[in-house]
Amino acid sequence: MLFRSLRYFVAVYEELSFSAASKRCFVAQPSISSAVQQLENDLDCQLFVRHSKGVTPTPAGEALYPKACNVLSDVTDIKGLFKKGIERVPLRLALSPFLGSERVCEIVKTLMNSVSGIELTLVDIDEPCDARILSVSQATDDEVFQRLWVDHYVLALPKEHPLTALKTIPIEALNNVAFISRQPCDINDSWRFAVQEKGLKLNIRATVKTEEYALDLVAAGLGVSVAPYHSTQKRDDIVTRKVSDINLERVIGFVYPKKHALSADILRAIHAARQQLTE
Repeated sequence: MLFRSLRYFVAVYEELSFSAASKRCFVAQPSISSAVQQLENDLDCQLFVRHSKGVTPTPAGEALYPKACNVLSDVTDIKGLFKKGIERVPLRLALSPFLGSERVCEIVKTLMNSVSGIELTLVDIDEPCDARILSVSQATDDEVFQRLWVDHYVLALPKEHPLTALKTIPIEALNNVAFISRQPCDINDSWRFAVQEKGLKLNIRATVKTEEYALDLVAAGLGVSVAPYHSTQKRDDIVTRKVSDINLERVIGFVYPKKHALSADILRAIHAARQQLTE
């Protein structure tokens, strides 16, 4: 049983998606799928139920996950014992969901290539961590916020929607239009204020938690929604338009506690990544 297969299994388990795991591990998706399939063959059991939205761990997958984490942790500790001349730099980095894999990968690559001895672990936004990448609305007063990039929001519409005839959409045109809402959403306050200021009434057909689900419902013709432009770029089943008279955006940054300074090498790498993202 290869340690790499266990690492890929853990990535799929935590991401609940083969494609997301491939981006996280920087390998092609077929390699992830093949490794997990081989692991299932070796253990003679099914670890995941595959479906259109991703995967769901089976009871066998649930049982394997903590043991796989322990094995990988032990392997990392063993490797660390024999590293000579390189100081270990552990960094647990928490990621807010739906940041855009290309940008996150750029930051991860810069950290890996610039910080000698770094031991990077990517975790969920609610897990214990040394630093986080999230929107400015999620940062606290006890944290340092280093701006990385800005996400601009657009209106996502079904391909055959009547409003696609317009190059930009006046916000008044959305009165009583079927709408897909997302909760929580970083621009909720700005959007709610703009809608109420104009005295509009949105015909909310559904409320979902993720941008992906919201865009899937838009593509199905159930309504329109607002989403970061980067989330819509690679989708050919929807149409996007700017909303006039309102600027919807979220500022994404690198955040860490004021009381626990990070190494200068890490901060320099984050600065370099920021420059690359804004070029």
